Amino acid sequence: MIMLRKLLDYLKRRLPVFFGQVFSLRDAVKVIPARIRLSSLRKSGLGLSVVYLGGNFPNPPARRTEYSQGGAVKLTYLAEALPHHFPQANLLYAVSSVAHPLQKEILESAKKKGLKIVVNQNGVAFPAWAGEKYTTYNKDLKNILDHSDYIIYQSRFCRVGAQRYLVPPDVPSEVIFNPVDLGHFSLRDNIKKPKDLTLLLGGNQYQQYRLELAFQTLHSLLGFVPNAKLIITGNLWRPHVTQAWARHVMQEMGISDHVSFIGPYTQEAAPTIYSRAHLLLHTQYADASPGLVAEALACGLPVVHLSNGGVPELVEEAGIGVPVEHSWEKINLPDPHKMAEAVLKVYNDINDYSQAARQQAQKFALEKFVSRHKEIFSKILELNS
Repeated sequence: MIMLRKLLDYLKRRLPVFFGQVFSLRDAVKVIPARIRLSSLRKSGLGLSVVYLGGNFPNPPARRTEYSQGGAVKLTYLAEALPHHFPQANLLYAVSSVAHPLQKEILESAKKKGLKIVVNQNGVAFPAWAGEKYTTYNKDLKNILDHSDYIIYQSRFCRVGAQRYLVPPDVPSEVIFNPVDLGHFSLRDNIKKPKDLTLLLGGNQYQQYRLELAFQTLHSLLGFVPNAKLIITGNLWRPHVTQAWARHVMQEMGISDHVSFIGPYTQEAAPTIYSRAHLLLHTQYADASPGLVAEALACGLPVVHLSNGGVPELVEEAGIGVPVEHSWEKINLPDPHKMAEAVLKVYNDINDYSQAARQQAQKFALEKFVSRHKEIFSKILELNS
């Protein structure tokens, strides 16, 4: 029995190392084709030709019908209007939140070969959510910015975070909010809103506190609206562990029958999902500039959110920000009862808030986003428009 325990203890110590080595070898083999193809990248001397640094570089960004999330969605939109050019291009466009194993090599190669580099800068890592690892996480972000000829910040909060933790280079910059296709993200007349108040917790759920605060808000809300519902989308962190934890918490709170998990979704399916809810409940602390907020607004969903980060810049009067003390060092969450009160206030005036949401979404129209990018690209390349 003692020998068996020793063997099990040894395996527990060694297996993570073994599998880590296997995954590292797998990743190394995976990038070989990309590294070989990278050598063929060269500068184009004609007009405007953009290459996008997406997760599948040097292949083009995902199409709308394919699964895409976060910053990669912007690459999809831009590539529709300004096609991906490889191996000949004169401008490389990167999004800070879209990683690639060869990111540093790609940026250095593009710079060396004379391509201009435009960086779309999202949020940064800071101690409140990244702990002591925040400096490690920010190294790659700083490397991207240090190669830039022009920086586009996704919100004013993104700029403040970058200035605090990344020290951007002295290059031109501006704030351009994430875009939304108003033709695609709109009210679905063929989908009838549910009779009972329904909240949507959108995006991916990679932080436990986001789910916990949503559960607590729903629990408080049920005291006023007994049939209220919560729809939760996206991937979960450590899925099997999270599902077990969520089931336990929901059972303890007595809310299991009021919550549904529907998993990840494509951009094509997103409007239908938004249309199943009355409002978006956004529980992420100091979120820099979530695209899902603009999408929800375009679908007529007002937003109840935390009052810090970049979200207040996006929502303005099309929802309610629940006060929370901002700190870079620790996560401060609001009282769930205050969140529930905000939900009730919005729901009791849902028609006016929904109208305000659609009006607010006009500021993020995809056409404006693409047009401004074309102007920036032409200016950087000194092209005649």
